[in-house]
Amino acid sequence: MKRILFTVILSSLLSYSCDEKDLITQSSVDSKLPESIILKNIEGGNFIMGGVTVQGDAPEVNITLTGFQISEKEITNEQYIKFLNSAYVDGWIIISSQSINDPCGTYTENMVIGDQNSPYQGEVFLQLAETGGCTSGGEVEHINNKSWISFDNSTNTFGLLDISKAEWPVNWVKWFGADAYAQYYNVSLPTEAQWEYAARGGQQLKYPTDDGTLNSSKANYNGDVPGMYNPDGHSLSTGSYPANPYKLYDMGGNVWEWCKDYYSESFYTEGVTDPVNTNPGSNSKRIRRGGSWNYHSSTLLTYSRASDYENRGNNHFGFRIVIN
Repeated sequence: MKRILFTVILSSLLSYSCDEKDLITQSSVDSKLPESIILKNIEGGNFIMGGVTVQGDAPEVNITLTGFQISEKEITNEQYIKFLNSAYVDGWIIISSQSINDPCGTYTENMVIGDQNSPYQGEVFLQLAETGGCTSGGEVEHINNKSWISFDNSTNTFGLLDISKAEWPVNWVKWFGADAYAQYYNVSLPTEAQWEYAARGGQQLKYPTDDGTLNSSKANYNGDVPGMYNPDGHSLSTGSYPANPYKLYDMGGNVWEWCKDYYSESFYTEGVTDPVNTNPGSNSKRIRRGGSWNYHSSTLLTYSRASDYENRGNNHFGFRIVIN
């Protein structure tokens, strides 16, 4: 398990449709979805959602979905920086330093915090320029697991610490920071059902790879044994592995992907259309899917479910977006 921090969220509007409650008036210098985000059309239809999980929380049910578009890759550092620079001008975010504790000690790091014009004022969206730190087990983190986004106080702009990491998936992003990104561009995080439908590639795949099988040439993950620490593990540039049949990359591995839904063991039932769980329940955990470079193979199953608090997110948490 990696160190987990508090988080925040942002939101906004512009081109596509979304719920009225998600719309926040703003005057952006550049609130168009980055042109580098390639969207794939996913035709609607029926599929069997779920499978056999250790938790027993994924019953097999027949689900119908309306067609949607989904980004072919996880949102990258470069794409998130574009959002941060625009959102900063629009009064959506501020930068604040916070003290962090982990098994290696105490240090101070800058955080992106939601400001008054954002939908998540006071929440942490993203940790900046993570210095390294340790796992909960006391192992020193690989340097490639830091956050590669920094803030220049002299120019009030965000940038990359290493240009070679531009296409790496943004990490250290909390659910608030992922959903804020989506709201800012008037798009959405995928629902859990949309995510699984896309991961299965129209072929009920067991794993969200090119052919439904899994090995080290098909995804960035941490083997088959749970709880093993890989001191050399880290995320990689998006699209480094073969795409699934829908031409989507890294649906399994690399970084976990935040979804729109709250988590519930019993939410999904037979025969529903376009389900999305908007009930926070007793713990307000949000769904994350797909496993990561730091997690074992069973978490990459197309039907494997996981969840976390909205204010958590570390070096293997990211996201992609959809347009409905």
